[in-house]
Amino acid sequence: MPLSSTAAAGALPGVAIISSNFWPEPTGISQTTAEFASFLAARGYRVAVATAMPYYPEWQIRQGYRRRLWMREDIEGVQVYRAWHLVSPRPSTLTRLLHEMTLCVFLVPQMVRAIKRATVVYVVSPDLSVAVLGLWVARVLGRPRVLVVKDVMPDAAVDLGMMRHPVLIAVSRWLARRAYGSATIIHTLGAGMRRRIAALNSARPIEIVPDTIDGDELAPPAPADNLFRAKFVPPGTFAVVHTGNMGKKQDLDLLLRAADRMRHDRTVHFYVFGDGAVRDEFLQRRDDMHLANVSHYPLQERSLLRHMLAGADLLLVSQLAEVGDLAVPSKLITALAAGAMVVAACSVDSETARLVREGDSGIRIDAGDDAGLVSVITQLRHGSVDGRQYRIRARAFAIEHFDRNAVYGRIVEELHQLAYA
Repeated sequence: MPLSSTAAAGALPGVAIISSNFWPEPTGISQTTAEFASFLAARGYRVAVATAMPYYPEWQIRQGYRRRLWMREDIEGVQVYRAWHLVSPRPSTLTRLLHEMTLCVFLVPQMVRAIKRATVVYVVSPDLSVAVLGLWVARVLGRPRVLVVKDVMPDAAVDLGMMRHPVLIAVSRWLARRAYGSATIIHTLGAGMRRRIAALNSARPIEIVPDTIDGDELAPPAPADNLFRAKFVPPGTFAVVHTGNMGKKQDLDLLLRAADRMRHDRTVHFYVFGDGAVRDEFLQRRDDMHLANVSHYPLQERSLLRHMLAGADLLLVSQLAEVGDLAVPSKLITALAAGAMVVAACSVDSETARLVREGDSGIRIDAGDDAGLVSVITQLRHGSVDGRQYRIRARAFAIEHFDRNAVYGRIVEELHQLAYA
């Protein structure tokens, strides 16, 4: 695109971000996308975001955002343009489709507002219809386009059994090919994800850009100052914690089965913090199993996160075996940075397993292995596994590989090359 006089003079390029999820949604893609936007805004870039009314992981539009078709707000110097969409607290294939369709319809004018003053556009997937539409609008307006793939779709939905209809699968694969082909550059989280994207479109550059952490924000507090332990954990209790999205791929039934095995040991308690599509099912199954050793709480304030991660005697990161290399959970990287004692229940060839193995920063057990989880709990309690060394290695590994300034510093260089090439 031709350079304006301000661009030629070296002004910082404007950035637009198109994403179906954004802050104040507290988990996953919304969190990491907001961190990227805030990073750029804090360094003087003009950042505009086109996104949905916040609805995740509760699957209902939040108070303060309801009964509006469009709205604009400022979040830490980022201009956020929001659009209404249909959403159901009990998501199904049909309601998910209606969610994406209505969001596409109402988000178009907000996309134009965000993009018109931008020099480079970042489009965040996994919502393929929103991604394809955002890439098309950016292309019509003549902007370079970076597609940020956080989950490989539709592979994730197909492999997890969330999408079975052959027509829907075919349409979704077509959308994925369109998205990959419309991008100038593609970013994704891991090598396995890159291989899957390349299988559909190898013509575009595909770069691995991991999620990031702020080491200072996640510095583990001294045990005596741990607010999580003081608020939630009785003295002498071994706390097993799962926090974040409660979706199908998190396989929370693993935690319930482990709790069932340990129901008579009153010194071990399981804590789940979060919300999501399977929350009600999880709570119903817990109650049906009469598990008094499992507690559920809403997601806590961000300021308590490092206390929770560091204060857990065991931090569980669980995935269905089918997830494999389809995704890299941002919660894992955050947990490592906080010096958590991570136990990852996942397939041996998954991106999660690779990260844990590469940093020797936690213990991997097979996906769904509740007996294995109980065994690790027992070993940690009895001191036959040195959790302290895992915690030290975890934090060092996260700071070395996922520091926000280092990762996004490289992306900023690429941003300027795209803007002023």
